[in-house]
Amino acid sequence: MVILEVKLFVNMETQGNTYLIIDEKKNCCIVDPGGLKMKELTSYIKENELNLECILLTHGHYDHIIGIPRIEEYKKVPVYIGENDVEFLYDSTLSLSLWSDLDFNLSKNVEVIKVKEGDIIFGMEVVETPGHTQGGVCYLNREEKFLFSGDTIFKMTYGRTDFPTGSLAALRASIGKIMKLDGEIVVYPGHGGETKISSERAYHIF
Repeated sequence: MVILEVKLFVNMETQGNTYLIIDEKKNCCIVDPGGLKMKELTSYIKENELNLECILLTHGHYDHIIGIPRIEEYKKVPVYIGENDVEFLYDSTLSLSLWSDLDFNLSKNVEVIKVKEGDIIFGMEVVETPGHTQGGVCYLNREEKFLFSGDTIFKMTYGRTDFPTGSLAALRASIGKIMKLDGEIVVYPGHGGETKISSERAYHIF
């Protein structure tokens, strides 16, 4: 599989990043659909005659998952999430949606697939990175050198650990794991601009 493009869609309601990954055969997948309005994204898929295969979640907070129903209305596809974060999809306290007045719970009709360390989905390797949540994961393409980091690391900083199931010790270990990867890997975070692992090493010394 050759990835032709990683396209960013910013969700204004949550200031979060949703990514569309497109391969050479015009297949695509979505990472972290965290906005209430997914029309721009689904319209782009339709207009460019792309074949949506799946949704990948880095973790289960509402600002990364609330767009799933809109995507599923466009096309029913499986949703992949770390095995220890599955319960977030059905618990508005864990997902934090209760505190945002959204009270989101995913329909049981949506196919949810648990992922673990080393699984390969859409040409990317699952890297378990607990800390921000207990079941947080990143998606890594070693050959083409990019990583979807969710809220594990951002440009010059890292995710919070004061939410339910968060752990600073676990996050530190996860960031240490990421910092050992190839420095040329581009990091696509859940919020803010992209960066590189080599650029982040100065900010993530524990």
